Amino acid sequence: MATADEMAMLGVYQRLMVEAKERAMSINALTGDQRGIPSPLVHEYGILQIRMLCEIIRLSCLVAHGDLVAKAKPDLRKAFAPGQIFAELEKMHDDFYPVPMKPEKTEYGWHMAEYDGAAYMTKSEVAGVWGKCGDVLHRGHLKKLLKTNSPVQNHFLDLQQWGQKIMNLLSAHRIITQSRNLAFVCLLEDSNGEVNVALGEAGREPDPGLTGNAA
Repeated sequence: MATADEMAMLGVYQRLMVEAKERAMSINALTGDQRGIPSPLVHEYGILQIRMLCEIIRLSCLVAHGDLVAKAKPDLRKAFAPGQIFAELEKMHDDFYPVPMKPEKTEYGWHMAEYDGAAYMTKSEVAGVWGKCGDVLHRGHLKKLLKTNSPVQNHFLDLQQWGQKIMNLLSAHRIITQSRNLAFVCLLEDSNGEVNVALGEAGREPDPGLTGNAA
């Protein structure tokens, strides 16, 4: 049974997933219709959103494992680099990271089957992409400025690839707690087109219909 703290974290997790969906959709909207905005600025906006999505993945891991964070070294609570945080969490729980699932609609609600889709953003990729986005967003020193001109982005291939991998991860996923008794289960788009998050008990089908969703 979920504790009061876990139920409180359910609401926080829901808000993070709503934000993730909004940021991902904003990338698609702006790259699909640039509204007269120069391509380099559109690309820069998209890179910022990808970096923020990496940070949402980082924060979602911390929220789902708040009990571990409370017992961890103070450095973990102050850290912001995904690679550092993931390394510390993995020492305490080897299954801390979101796992994508395949949602299947049934007459009783949703069944979350094993994922068999396209490649998704792994924890090592999150750390790498977060760093690459930072390199793009920070102008750096004069030598970097004078070295070469950045190519003009017209097709935004990096945004498409990274964004799709992130959505493949988050669209339907679960994060299991260290006790392995509970899991945060998320659908970014349920039957009503809404983000829905629930706590499911291990050994039982979670109900992302979802009766345990957080408002």
